[in-house]
Amino acid sequence: MIKLYNSLTNSKQEFKPISASRVSIYSCGPTVYDRVHVGNLRAFLFPDLLQRVLRYLENIDVDWVMNITDIDDKMMGRFKAAYPEEAPANALGRLADKYTDLFLEDIEKIGIKRGDISHLPRATDYIPQIQSMILTLLKANIAYLSDGSIYFSIAKYEASGQKYGRLVSLNFTPQSRVTQDQDQKEGVADFALWKVRKTDEPYWDFEIEGQNLPGRPGWHIECSAMSREFFGGLFDIHTGGVDLKFPHHENELAQCGGAQANFYLHNEHLSIEQEKMSKSIGNTKFIDDIKDPIAFRYLVLSGHYRSQMDFNLADLASAHERIKNLRVYSDQLMLARVGQLPTQDSASIAQQSHRQFVAALEDDLNTPKALAAISLIEGKVFSEDAKELMRLADDVLGLNLVSDDPLHAKVLELIDNYSQARHDKNFEHSDKLRAKLLADHGLVAADTEIGTLVSRA
Repeated sequence: MIKLYNSLTNSKQEFKPISASRVSIYSCGPTVYDRVHVGNLRAFLFPDLLQRVLRYLENIDVDWVMNITDIDDKMMGRFKAAYPEEAPANALGRLADKYTDLFLEDIEKIGIKRGDISHLPRATDYIPQIQSMILTLLKANIAYLSDGSIYFSIAKYEASGQKYGRLVSLNFTPQSRVTQDQDQKEGVADFALWKVRKTDEPYWDFEIEGQNLPGRPGWHIECSAMSREFFGGLFDIHTGGVDLKFPHHENELAQCGGAQANFYLHNEHLSIEQEKMSKSIGNTKFIDDIKDPIAFRYLVLSGHYRSQMDFNLADLASAHERIKNLRVYSDQLMLARVGQLPTQDSASIAQQSHRQFVAALEDDLNTPKALAAISLIEGKVFSEDAKELMRLADDVLGLNLVSDDPLHAKVLELIDNYSQARHDKNFEHSDKLRAKLLADHGLVAADTEIGTLVSRA
């Protein structure tokens, strides 16, 4: 059974889903005020890997929800600058539509299938659910009103018997992301659930005991409300970047009364030249800057999700080369003639590779070791069990290696003629046939101990 590092316990634990037949995963998605950079994309590759491992190794169905944050502080200035002539609500919607579409295009490029994400809820579609959760917190005397806004009280939460700071150790020293909502808060660490309406900003009416508090939701309450809407209560796994551990996930957990998810999994940052990649710094790279987006996926998988990674051109070039070689090997297996591959690898290397591959991923998704297990057979073992391992690896790692497009009869005949010419030592003719395979059909012929195998150029 798979073991995962749980931020709630700061330890690796055996993962036991709430339901034996289905795993519930909630991932914090993008704030759609700008295009995501490759540092952001690491945070979305991680839950994609997780759900693939659960589906294809553990044989469990997955209900994967990823939210779209389309209303928060970052959205405010951007929609005004982008669409100054539009009404605020329309401008906000247009900005969100634009960058949501770009986000979906970008994740498809790196091998995240839109169909694997069960739901992509947008915060502005769940205002009633958000308001309902806020009302519950007010009734429980955990939240309070102040000058038209509503805040979550850390002191009152702790007085109710709950612990704040389960994901991190806290001393309540003011920090930039805590103090941005100071206004009229009672406590320095209190945070906004509902923000009073400001001029030229979208707003929603909020009726509380005959009083209307027009405004918009705070960031943290959005994910708490949407996770509750889709999972009903406690769910299995919450994922996000390590920067979301505090305050975002800590606040989500508190808003849910101290019980939101059984596991919190956090991936580390992707830096660039030893510096955190950030739009505010201006050192971002986008997926369109990379020749083969799947090489970027490979690069991310070559490091453990809980290890910091540095994005540099040398490692990216190496990832490009590794993907190229894996595609060649996969093609040679998948495009082999029926019956050409022996059923099993006589040296049992494929079986050993399979065991190591599964064991690595079940040990907290250790992708570097999983990739090392595949390298045991790559270019060396040609058998049906090696072929099936490559299929499994492609399903789990999402590297788009496998192509099942069959070769046409004329191509097979050309390969046979090439093989015969090699056997007859008619190298001049075989060279011409090799060149024809490449020029006319985009195939590269390779001579192996089990005959001619081909791969796509």
